Amino acid sequence: MKLTKLSLAVMIALGAFSVSASAIPLEDAIKDVDVSGYLRYRYTHDDEEHSEDQSTGTHEYKAIVNFKAALDDNFFAVVGLQYLSKDGSGDQHDQNNWNAQSDDNGNNEFRVRQALLGYTIGNTTIMAGRQEVGAFFTDDMIGDGIKILNQDIEGLTLAAIAFDNLDNDDDIGTLDYKTNEHNLYGVAAIGSYDPVAFQLWYASLIDVADLFAAELALNFDLDPVTLGIKAQYAFSSVDGDLENLTNGAADDGQFYAGELTVEVAGFDASAGYIYYEADSKDKVGVISYEDQGSFISPGEELLDYTLISGENQFWFVTAGYTFFDKFRIGGEYIDGENETNVGDQDQTEWVARADYKYSKNLKFKTWYSQVNYDGRGVDYDDNRFRFEAKYSF
Repeated sequence: MKLTKLSLAVMIALGAFSVSASAIPLEDAIKDVDVSGYLRYRYTHDDEEHSEDQSTGTHEYKAIVNFKAALDDNFFAVVGLQYLSKDGSGDQHDQNNWNAQSDDNGNNEFRVRQALLGYTIGNTTIMAGRQEVGAFFTDDMIGDGIKILNQDIEGLTLAAIAFDNLDNDDDIGTLDYKTNEHNLYGVAAIGSYDPVAFQLWYASLIDVADLFAAELALNFDLDPVTLGIKAQYAFSSVDGDLENLTNGAADDGQFYAGELTVEVAGFDASAGYIYYEADSKDKVGVISYEDQGSFISPGEELLDYTLISGENQFWFVTAGYTFFDKFRIGGEYIDGENETNVGDQDQTEWVARADYKYSKNLKFKTWYSQVNYDGRGVDYDDNRFRFEAKYSF
């Protein structure tokens, strides 16, 4: 969408990126500004038996707006703004954060989320500044750094990244060890040659771990049936500094996963297998750095690849049906086992979902998840319900 009038603050932010040798009128610099983002409301209710039947509810309001402006001589600038607030429901008055100041986790705040300058020459784009890392091992994590993308070879993207000042993100399993204060470097090759697609990634979080991931996917459009096959492999090599910080508890890790998918006449289904482990059953490891990254990850609450322990293996199935291209109902089931030096534990999760696409921009979704842990002297359920309304533009 095009925006012809901007606030003074945004004009100043965009104008600061001007790189022309001679002055350019601000109106010319911002005349072609693309605006994208979303407005999102979430309500989440947790009922956790392991926390003495603790029941909590949280309202979350989030808005992200990105402004992208073409500047001079193949330069462009991006400024992204974010507002986030969480409000505990019921009697949790101490969680009402409408007037709270920003905390270290990036919650309850209004801030500049991205501010970067980009340059495109031929098939190569260079972006420098605060931006999304965009690695296989991250979800939406932000950092200060440089990203280089090259597409000289048709169907193939080569990428290189270098970041520091990573977000203090709650989705980082090793956050207690301040791993976000370390520099992150990485390279990747991403290819798409119908029906084959692949990704190869290597990243080094200095003094923490080296991460490697490979993905191979096959997709077949056999009208009216669509079939998909995906396989993933990953491993991590933990640095000695992290071993010392964890008093020897950190170790290398491995990950294998495969998934089959099918879609036909509004029906969709998938089935797969996931295996991941720390090299020793009495140790912990890292597979994904922030959230689940791009790894195969069914369900909502059970699987966590950011801080794994022992040996884990799961199988899963999912199924759903979409009515009139707008309303989808579906479910997921995951069953497996976690083995550590203190014993084995059966772990399962089932999820019920309902999604409604009101329009191209406005979507509603809701789901209910129940996770059961049985073994090592415990047997309990953790339950979570979520409703979300999201307007994208």
